[in-house]
Amino acid sequence: MITLQFSTTKGIGSRVIRWATWSPFSHVDLVLGDGRLLGATARYGVTVRDPEPVSALARFQVAAPAEVLDALNSQIGRPYDWPGIFGWGFRRNWQEQDSWFCSELIAWAFREAGCPLLRFDRSYRITPRDLLLSPMLIPIS
Repeated sequence: MITLQFSTTKGIGSRVIRWATWSPFSHVDLVLGDGRLLGATARYGVTVRDPEPVSALARFQVAAPAEVLDALNSQIGRPYDWPGIFGWGFRRNWQEQDSWFCSELIAWAFREAGCPLLRFDRSYRITPRDLLLSPMLIPIS
C-alpha cells in the first residue's frame, strides 16, 4: 500500500490554490516508509524532504505497485512548474517531464506504474482536488 498525504498551510499560495481549485487541500505528497515526503514543491522542486508544519492534512492509502515509487524517484531534481503558474488557464500537456506541480507528479507516477488514479484522457491539468475524487483512495483514520 502507498500512502498519500494531502495538506494545506495558512500561506497565501495555499489559499490561492484552494480557492482556484475549490479544494480543502493545496498540496499532495507520497509518504515514504521513514515518514519523509516525496513530491514537488515550489521551494524545492521534486525532492524527498522532512514534513513541515501544516494547518490541515489527510492521509489515504492506495493499493498500487512499487513502480509508483520508481517513477517518482526518476523525477527527483526536476523543478517546480513555475511557467505553468502563468499558463494556468491554458491547455498544456501536464505529463511533460520537464517540471511538475505536486498533483500532476503524483498522477503521472501512478499512470506510469499502470495504476491511474483517475481517467486522465480529457484532462489538461490535475489538481489536489481532482486526486481527492479518486475512488482508489482509502482514508486513514
